[in-house]
This record gives sequence, C-alpha cells and structure tokens, in this order.
Amino acid sequence: MKKLLRTILFLLVATTTAWSQQNQEGMRRIHAAKMAYISDRLHLTSRQSQDFIPLYNDYEKEIRDTRQAFFRKYKGNNPDQADDATSRQFIDDNLDYQQQVIEIKRKYNNLFLRTISPQQLSDLYKAEREFKQMLMQRLRQQHGGGRYNNRGNGY
Repeated sequence: MKKLLRTILFLLVATTTAWSQQNQEGMRRIHAAKMAYISDRLHLTSRQSQDFIPLYNDYEKEIRDTRQAFFRKYKGNNPDQADDATSRQFIDDNLDYQQQVIEIKRKYNNLFLRTISPQQLSDLYKAEREFKQMLMQRLRQQHGGGRYNNRGNGY
C-alpha cells in the first residue's frame, strides 16, 4: 500500500512539474513572439532594440506583478455570493489596481521616450492590442471558443 501511495505521489509531482515547465515554455514562446511582433511594428533599429527590450520587459513585469497582486487577493471568491461590503471592497480595489496600472504606464512612457519616438510609442500600444487580439483569436481557434471567447472584461 505504501509503495502504491509513493508511486501515485511521484506521478502527481512529476505530472505537475512537467505541466509547469510546459506552461513556462509556452509563456516564453508567446513573449518571444510578442517581442518580435512589437519590434517589427515599431521598426526598431538595433540600438533602439538594445535599449527598449530590457525596459519593456521591466514594464511588463511591473504590470504583471500589479495584476497578480490584485487577483491573488480575490482568488477563490465567488462574486455572485459576495455580500455588499465585499462587493464594495472589490470595486474600490479594482479602481486602485487600474490607477496603479495607469501610474506604471505614465512612468514608462517617459522612460520609453528616451529610446523611441512618440510615434513609435503610439505604435507600441497599437501593436500590443493587435498582438493580444491575434493571440486570443488563435486560442479561440485552438480551443473551439470556450473561455477564450470572452471579448474582454476590462481587467
């Protein structure tokens, strides 16, 4: 019996580890494709790429960390079963989260403009939206709709 439990535990750990590594590899591929798409759309020179890409990675990390902190706070909560106080707190926290994202974007706008032109900065935000739309379309095609068929919820 102990041998069976050890085997099951080992398989569970191995499967979880493999899934995590596969997921991380998928995220790396998506990030690389996004960076290639953005670099192409902005027509970055090699010098601009050298300066812009590490800065953009920092920008993405700050946005991602802020988003994860917000969603971590509400993980597992069912909004349909929340009382008024919890719903109100969620609304306030969501506004705070959105404000933090705006502050990060303002900060990085100034930093980006040290490396790229205002037109390229404008094109950056267009390229991000286009890439996200292409990615979502591809996910919908691969998964036949489902949860990826949502047109965006603002978060």
